[in-house]
Amino acid sequence: MKRFTDAIRRAVQNENWFAGLFLALCMPDICGALENPAASHTERYKNWFNNYLSQKYSLMFSADDCYYFRCNCLHQGLDSHRRLSQDRIHFIPPPPREIIVHLNMLNNTLQMQIDIFCIDIANAVDNWDEGVAKNNPDIQSRINELIQIYPVESIKSFISVE
Repeated sequence: MKRFTDAIRRAVQNENWFAGLFLALCMPDICGALENPAASHTERYKNWFNNYLSQKYSLMFSADDCYYFRCNCLHQGLDSHRRLSQDRIHFIPPPPREIIVHLNMLNNTLQMQIDIFCIDIANAVDNWDEGVAKNNPDIQSRINELIQIYPVESIKSFISVE
């Protein structure tokens, strides 16, 4: 899972906000599927959020909100959804001088600082990986099936020289 959380952190460090956000929004899907592949994607996404992120977000941004935001953000590039408890989600980059401006409600629009949101999800994934996945052989087996980015030298095994 480290390859995914490292990618989120690199995206944040490089201010590649959309890459960080889109990958972060996928992580509850991925972790939920690894932990409970038989559950519906909606159920496992919301359960994972409730178990690993709700302590930081549930007062203003519930598992339902995150799931519906994820749907419209990833599939349509939108910052709203008719089922959100807010009108929309408004992300900002980190302000200068290390000021935190995160989780504010402004005229029924939830404002979040994108770096904090992305890193909170990466940290939740790391905590889940260490606390749940690491000692579960079924989850470890499914993790081994996840997509990899291979070094260029790996294509040699596909080439036969006669």
